[in-house]
Amino acid sequence: MIRGLKIALILFGVINILIGLAFIIINPDQAASMMGFGEIADFGVYIIPLYGVCLIAPAVWLIVAGRDPLRHITWVKFAILWSILFVVAGLYSIIQGTVDFSQAGTGIIIDAVFAVAFLALYPYRAARGGE
Repeated sequence: MIRGLKIALILFGVINILIGLAFIIINPDQAASMMGFGEIADFGVYIIPLYGVCLIAPAVWLIVAGRDPLRHITWVKFAILWSILFVVAGLYSIIQGTVDFSQAGTGIIIDAVFAVAFLALYPYRAARGGE
């Protein structure tokens, strides 16, 4: 079970680093177009790369945590919370009509899969003994 958790944490970290790098490297107008959005406001050009940084920083630490999840159990808890909150925020944005499922669905599905994996692979007994 710990091996599966290690793989999930590292994979989740790598995916978020790649997405973050894409938001930094790709022209924000081009990124918005690829995601099915129209023209973005000037502040979006500023915010999108910052969002990329906000994905990369914790993702690096999730990869570190993936090497020894029991030692870094707080980061495992962070990964659970992060993935669940991204699902909730994505669904809320769809409900509000800000985006549609074709724009946010992939992210929601990926985060939901990782949330379920993290919860299923979480070392409940070992973590309880270490806290």
